[in-house]
Amino acid sequence: MQKRLVFELKNIKKEYHNRTVLQIKHLQCHPGTIYGIIGPIGAGKTTLLKILSGRIKPSKGELRFEGEELKTNWWGKIKPFDNVWYGSIEDLDGNKTVSDLLSHANRDSRKNNDSYFSAKNQNNLISEKIKNLSQGEKAWLLKCMLHNQDPRVVIIDDFGVYLNLKRKMEFQKMIQRMNKDLGTTVIIGSHDDRNMKNFAAVLIYFDNGHISKIRPGLSNKKSNRK
Repeated sequence: MQKRLVFELKNIKKEYHNRTVLQIKHLQCHPGTIYGIIGPIGAGKTTLLKILSGRIKPSKGELRFEGEELKTNWWGKIKPFDNVWYGSIEDLDGNKTVSDLLSHANRDSRKNNDSYFSAKNQNNLISEKIKNLSQGEKAWLLKCMLHNQDPRVVIIDDFGVYLNLKRKMEFQKMIQRMNKDLGTTVIIGSHDDRNMKNFAAVLIYFDNGHISKIRPGLSNKKSNRK
């Protein structure tokens, strides 16, 4: 019996201006697993995450989400996958306000979920435009947007880069709860593996657009010893 896959990539290639920035022969992502996508700037991490989230289309190859191929509309634009949540501070609409994004993200929640972006906070950032926030504030806003949601897959680029240790660990614990309680598949991009080793079950290392190695995370090794 064939195992169910969240994502499957075959012979994927992404090119910009005749330059290949990503090339993957075969990659599978299994449900309920936390993956760390590790590599330096320019390694191909962001390109991969955008392809998985349906933000961009590969130049060549086959991408399947839960067995379904990537679809496009009449104008050739990608139809984003349902139940895939993508978080990147670079992807936030700078002209929208904090309230706009939190209201849309948490429309089923009766109240704002974080005191930092509360109207009662002395900074009063709830009406501030995203383009006026610091990088750290944008990174924390992603956490607030994800709170109370239940996507099948969570994809986050540059996780925790702009957060202090306390907020980074709080964000991490929330994601781990989603993974444990809801079975959420999590795919996170990071420049290094120091924290990801204890966080992710599978570490996928990238270099120059290629997968250089795949290793189990320490969390996976600990669970295997139980």
